[in-house]
Amino acid sequence: MGDDTLRIREILVTCATAGALLVPSVVCAYTTAVPTLVYSFTYSAKQDINAKDSSNPAEDYGNAGGLAAPGSGTSHYSATLTDKGTMTVGVLAKQQDGGLIVSISENGEQTRKAPAATCVVYGNTRVICDPNKTVYSEEYTLLRFLGPNFVDPNNIDAKRHWQITQDSPNLNITADYIIGPTTTSDVQVSEARKVRQSGGGSLTTDIQTKIGYDMSRALPTTVDEYVTQRHDNGVAGTSTTIYQTTLQLVSDNMGKT
Repeated sequence: MGDDTLRIREILVTCATAGALLVPSVVCAYTTAVPTLVYSFTYSAKQDINAKDSSNPAEDYGNAGGLAAPGSGTSHYSATLTDKGTMTVGVLAKQQDGGLIVSISENGEQTRKAPAATCVVYGNTRVICDPNKTVYSEEYTLLRFLGPNFVDPNNIDAKRHWQITQDSPNLNITADYIIGPTTTSDVQVSEARKVRQSGGGSLTTDIQTKIGYDMSRALPTTVDEYVTQRHDNGVAGTSTTIYQTTLQLVSDNMGKT
């Protein structure tokens, strides 16, 4: 069992007992009294797959004269999925390690629907969610930027840049961030994120994101993400998927209690 799974179980037990949270008055039930953020979202995924149908070249018997011409043995498939709707985030409590406990749910017009799941978000974009609940990729897009001190002036260098890395034996993540002018509390942050995963074929993910961030409230107001994911299964074939997600904050009662 992984450390993240153990951690989220500890959090869920804490929520159930409602006795060990830093904010004891916050109960881990999703009620209207919980400070809440609502975002509108659009989502699209377009996948192209080149699948190897056999280890031998295919033969085309449709040529004139009945002669067989060797083919590639590869078939191409493509599919597109789109949806739009809203995401609702309830802010439940803050942990001693700086993580923020939240609930997140999604209500799409078509297929992207998920009931509330409990997650913990950190300023270094790390996210841990209940493994027994459905959390869609576009929800993770939002969760990455909800952690406390995501934009931390102490981490920004002279070129208005900072970097976050997360490494494990089978996963390497490197994300570079550049922040725009900070003459007001509303700033623009750009993200270039690379994810490399081994095991079961080579999986590479390149992410380009533009984030509108409100420094005074420490939360994203807009997110525009473009993801290119390539999965190379060697002789079995390859797939490329393009994901596009946009988010916009439409409701915020964080300052209302």
